[in-house]
Amino acid sequence: MATSFDDGNRAIPERTVEPVERVLVVGAGIAGLAVANALAHAGVPCRVVEARSRVGGRLRTANLTGSVVDLGGSWVHHPDGNPLRELARSVGVACRPGNPLENLRAFDCSSGKWLSRAELDVSMAVEPDGFIELLDDLRVKLGAGASAADGVDAYLAASALVGDDLRRARQALRAHIEADAAGSAEHQSLGWLWTQAEYGGDYFGDLPEGGYASLVEAIAVGLDVQLEWPVARVDLREDGVVLTSESGATETGSQAVVTVPLGVLRSGRPTFSPPLPSDRGEAVARLGFGRYEKVALEFDEAFWRGAGVSHLVLFPPEAEEPASWVFDLDAFSGDPVLVCHTFHSATHHVTGVSRDVVARWLMDMLTEALGRPCPEPVSVTVTDWSADPYALGAYTHVPPGCSNADVDLLGTPVGGRLLFAGEHTQSARLGYADGAFTSGIREAKRLLGAPAVTLGRLVDAARRGD
Repeated sequence: MATSFDDGNRAIPERTVEPVERVLVVGAGIAGLAVANALAHAGVPCRVVEARSRVGGRLRTANLTGSVVDLGGSWVHHPDGNPLRELARSVGVACRPGNPLENLRAFDCSSGKWLSRAELDVSMAVEPDGFIELLDDLRVKLGAGASAADGVDAYLAASALVGDDLRRARQALRAHIEADAAGSAEHQSLGWLWTQAEYGGDYFGDLPEGGYASLVEAIAVGLDVQLEWPVARVDLREDGVVLTSESGATETGSQAVVTVPLGVLRSGRPTFSPPLPSDRGEAVARLGFGRYEKVALEFDEAFWRGAGVSHLVLFPPEAEEPASWVFDLDAFSGDPVLVCHTFHSATHHVTGVSRDVVARWLMDMLTEALGRPCPEPVSVTVTDWSADPYALGAYTHVPPGCSNADVDLLGTPVGGRLLFAGEHTQSARLGYADGAFTSGIREAKRLLGAPAVTLGRLVDAARRGD
């Protein structure tokens, strides 16, 4: 069922150059697919060119040896009112609750002890009078150039925490910040930390059945998508836009929407002729695009349940590293898989080394926590988004000296024909899959000159026009 969507408001963005005859979309992530799906519903010719051999971009669902795991985005965060949750409903993809917090336990690898719930609450700094409550005061005290790490140091210095409680609180806060930023706490602006808009419901909201691939495939089917077509050059001309692939093939359109990640733009790919305006290039260079990796261990059975353990926070022995979160997929889907979320400052444990080394690093911590050896996993999957040439990192953050305005600048058109979308082109939901999705809706609205667009499953390509 097709449904009407807007990007959070009914205003029509500044129009592109007319007429809109054939639109080229660079990238088949959720932003590019949203643009293309809306244009297809409106009857506007559109071709998507994608460097990878698959659609989805940083939404990647893998089937291990029978277990489905999202290796990029996982949750529809804050699902109440979230447009991705509405998309799931409209295309018939069921979602299930995915909140791990009620069953969360924590183990301190430094002291070798399990934490009580009270100790965990202190360490996770989740009380209303904690770090978040004092953010505004810290921003005033530390000034516009302060980093999130500066804020953590000031907050903890004024607290009554000492010893292991102090260390764990620092590790937990760094984990929260680096999970949000996909960058180090030192490289995240305190002033722009956690300034995104929020929908309703739990932060750890809903999990689409079958993983994010279910949503990606629902809006990709029937679209004109050319895979394995990496764009090397974008030429903006008076009468249109020409894309040139790395092989030398070309595509011509009246407009183009570029949705490649910020990390790829920072690497200088694709090249633009004429070059992007200087303020645009400076914003691309200034904004941050860091690391966030996952380790998925699949087992024959969820052996950890016998020890009374489900979701875990592991506090590392390295005092300056963030805590790691280990989620039990058996609790959500029945799959015997543990997924360790590893944040920027700890990703050296999982990148540039073999899968066996990564698995041993994680299993040694689990063995210490459970007090008995872990069985050997059936499969080990380790992401490396930072080395992926079509990602070069996880998602965008705002470093000290930058602002949300730098992000929003990246969402403005160039020359009336060259448009941009992706999570890095809007500050309202920076870093979120739904932010990328609504940026695609925004550009579809711009191209169609409409306050809202229609999205949903397309009729099978062979039947369109019947």
